[in-house]
Amino acid sequence: MKKAKRVKGKGTGFVDGQVVPRRKVLKGGLALGLGAMALGSPAKAQRRPEVRWTMATSWPATIHLHHMAEYWAKKVEEMSGGRMVVDVRPSGAIVGAFEVLDAASTGVVQAMHSWSAYWIGRNPATAFFASVPFFFTPLSHLAWVYEGGGLQLWQKIYDDLRLNVKVLPCGITHAEIVGWSHKPLRKLDDWKGLKYRAPGIWGEMLRGLGVAVTTLPAAELYTAMERRVIDATEFNTPYTDQLLRFHEVARYFTGPGMHQPTVLFELVINKAAWDRLPDDLKAIVEEAARATTLWGLVHDFHKSMEALDFFRKRGNQQVSVERQTQWEIYKTAMEYLKKLAETNSTFKQVLDSALAYHRKAAAYEEFMTPIPVREAHRVPPQYRVL
Repeated sequence: MKKAKRVKGKGTGFVDGQVVPRRKVLKGGLALGLGAMALGSPAKAQRRPEVRWTMATSWPATIHLHHMAEYWAKKVEEMSGGRMVVDVRPSGAIVGAFEVLDAASTGVVQAMHSWSAYWIGRNPATAFFASVPFFFTPLSHLAWVYEGGGLQLWQKIYDDLRLNVKVLPCGITHAEIVGWSHKPLRKLDDWKGLKYRAPGIWGEMLRGLGVAVTTLPAAELYTAMERRVIDATEFNTPYTDQLLRFHEVARYFTGPGMHQPTVLFELVINKAAWDRLPDDLKAIVEEAARATTLWGLVHDFHKSMEALDFFRKRGNQQVSVERQTQWEIYKTAMEYLKKLAETNSTFKQVLDSALAYHRKAAAYEEFMTPIPVREAHRVPPQYRVL
């Protein structure tokens, strides 16, 4: 249908391509508005979305990681003015936690939200776009992905795996708790023989230290700890761990987050569904993912500080891995990465890129960040004023 030409001047408007007096336009609009009110819903609600997607996540509906996916969907709907709506479904509602990648690739769902290190069995380099032990802070991780070539490498890996998908960062958190356990985990000897839930490259590395590693989805961890099927578990940040109620089934919580000092999450979209979107909705999907990434970080950071206070107050004991043990585990981790790079050219390419960026960013932050900023919680008495 041809659009009506806008006619300038007082007292006129246009309806269905015809110029009509403004009084009639107002009268007609009022009648429509009253009719909509009589139906009990605004006229806006009568408009059907142009695009409806279904998204599957790898998460229980109760935790922050699933809330990231919901936040993204909410932003897409808001920013599109209701033109695009996404139905977000938790793990198990459509497919299992570890089946979401194939579901998105084959079009069972149009999108999924997950953590790329779950796919290390297909290519271990996927870990760099999720979490790698002793690599990155959230800021440097995002800078590498968005500005340092990381996103292009990420997409190339999925393309090489012949997955029919487009990938975007969608949510990030700060360092995780390295372990909820039934005994303190301070020294290297404390880790040996431990029945420990750990996914990704971290789990593979620990096998070399004599740790009995298993991988379980989030929904099974509470019961496994309660029944002492496992001795220790990690999952995410203090906030998410609080939502999973680990504090009820483990006495000790341990830091620092050696295994995952930054945790990046992914939005994976079926390529055909992506290609069908008009350009403006593509831009909205991408910007909503960026908004989710910022919100996911700051909301979790704030809530995780509150969670640590909660754990301490209820009597859970905070443990720190000894400095020497951290360096020993670091050495084992780097040896494992080096070995992988010798047998996997893609892994070597991603490792070289990530390591160079990580070292450069660490040197930059050390030079640019004042010691009193880094150690604001322990200002020496002679300098303390506030």
